Amino acid sequence: MIRPVVAAIALSLAATMTIGTSASAASSLTGQDAQWRVSGTAKIHFEPAATDDITFAIVARGVFTEAKGTIKVGHHRSDGNGGGFEADVDCLVAGGPVATVTAVVSTSTSLPVGERIAVSVYDGGTDGFGGSRDRIGWSWSVPTGKVQPCMAPATFATVERGGFTVAGKGWPEPPAQPATGK
Repeated sequence: MIRPVVAAIALSLAATMTIGTSASAASSLTGQDAQWRVSGTAKIHFEPAATDDITFAIVARGVFTEAKGTIKVGHHRSDGNGGGFEADVDCLVAGGPVATVTAVVSTSTSLPVGERIAVSVYDGGTDGFGGSRDRIGWSWSVPTGKVQPCMAPATFATVERGGFTVAGKGWPEPPAQPATGK
């Protein structure tokens, strides 16, 4: 009986130390106080693929091109085919309940590694019955051409289950831009 209790305590301590480390790392991601955040996991309803299982998980924190985090996407079709990818956040812009996040694909079974993708999120809260009013849009379903940092399409799909939180305040000082040589 003692061994399971000791194991549970050890596991709890390890989890606490990991969470504490992650929180400390997250707060120093931007070199200044991170003023914008987007987080959440959701199953998406996208009308052209209404029977597909599309999921997004987003964790982003920071300002402009100093933001860090991850976007994970899974898309499994009703015919059994599908794939997904993970991308490293390279920009975050937020205002009110809306955020734009861009990221570079790092691992994938569906998009080229190294490709920049863009996601927009609307944090609409709940509908009073436990449903989400959140919306999301993504660059690989619209003909955007090359995705630029910090730019994303409108939120064209709805959240079926889960949701996103957009948080932030003010307009921080943008990071220094490299000289263009002009």
